[in-house]
Amino acid sequence: MRRFVLPLALGFLCVPTLSQAQPVVPTPAPTISPETTQQMADRILKETSKLRQLSIKRSVPTNVQNRAQIEKFMASQIQDKAKVSEIAAANLYLRQLGLAPKNFDLKTAYARLLGEQVAGYYSSKTGQFTTASSVNPLELETVMSHELTHALQDQHFGLKKLENAPRHESDTSLAFSALVEGDATYTMARYSTSSPLRAFGILASSLSTLMGGGSEMVELKQSPKILQSMLGFPYLSGLTFATSLYNRGGWASISKAYSRPPQSTQQILHFDKYLANKAPVKLPVPDVTKVLGSGWKLIDHDVNGEYGLSLVLGEYVDATQANDAVTAWAGDRYAVYGGPKGAILVVQDTLWDNAAGATAWSTMYGQRNKARFGTRAKKRQEGALTVWNASPDGVWIKQSGRRVVVVEGTVGAFDIKKIMKVLHS
Repeated sequence: MRRFVLPLALGFLCVPTLSQAQPVVPTPAPTISPETTQQMADRILKETSKLRQLSIKRSVPTNVQNRAQIEKFMASQIQDKAKVSEIAAANLYLRQLGLAPKNFDLKTAYARLLGEQVAGYYSSKTGQFTTASSVNPLELETVMSHELTHALQDQHFGLKKLENAPRHESDTSLAFSALVEGDATYTMARYSTSSPLRAFGILASSLSTLMGGGSEMVELKQSPKILQSMLGFPYLSGLTFATSLYNRGGWASISKAYSRPPQSTQQILHFDKYLANKAPVKLPVPDVTKVLGSGWKLIDHDVNGEYGLSLVLGEYVDATQANDAVTAWAGDRYAVYGGPKGAILVVQDTLWDNAAGATAWSTMYGQRNKARFGTRAKKRQEGALTVWNASPDGVWIKQSGRRVVVVEGTVGAFDIKKIMKVLHS
């Protein structure tokens, strides 16, 4: 499964943790027996092991669950206190920045979305592979090759580090997830095209989707765009990253990456920055608790990373412009605060490679505000502070050289001058 990587960063929500769940939407088809499933898994594990050049250290037991069981399992993974806090902060972040409706419930949507999308998952805790009972047999081979690659990864490199990743470092967790999923997706692609029958299965599945077989994707279609993008990132961008590794040195190059995994989504998006080992700058928590007054509390903090920040912009501006505006990312951290009467405060502290990069970010954020609020927002300049008042929502932006602080929150619920003074002291 994956792990809640919140940075909304997506730094954000990143995705779950058990191990990695492959989001494939199956076409309704007759189910196969548990015995047949195990036999298939044993065969495909051997073939995948040979292809991926990772030996089998132990067998992988299989399990079959229906959609309700999978959704229940996914929901159980986000019940502990830490994850509840992360989800609550992510929910407020999404709402306050206009990335989701004001009544959006991330916790419920998260479990339902993964329950709908997951065709199979491998658990590093149990060493077991579970498949959805509704998966089309033509697709099951590719699902297994993907998930059993995770089993081989786990046996050789250990995937528990993904599940036990440090809190408040979601961008790093998402980057590692992209390595793991990209590796498995690349292996799956090579496996799937290794025989005419498997290639036919892929074609049949694709045609079914084009003809309406993907109509089951109700939760995905109804989810905020940023969540859809986050769910796809480890697979799509991860595939590009894994392909670059393979082209550089074959399977050995991919395996070697586990000893020096990518540290940020920036390294996933820009392979040259991974090769150069460009590490993100660790920023402190933007703590403004002492000037907020009674009734306020810090709910959570995390890192968005280059990819997460591009999605924040891309919700309201052209995607290419959004991507270009964050390529000079050097580091960031955001904090979400809850206050009296439902007041919300989000502080986003960002650092850029140079002042030009900081200006690109702050300028594009202004364009985001303009597109988001339209004529409802009143913009004014107070020295170095740019203010957007779209009551009840407000946005405050201040650039100081390579650094940009963006504050979003409930107008009139806090003293922005005191907050900026603390942040720039």
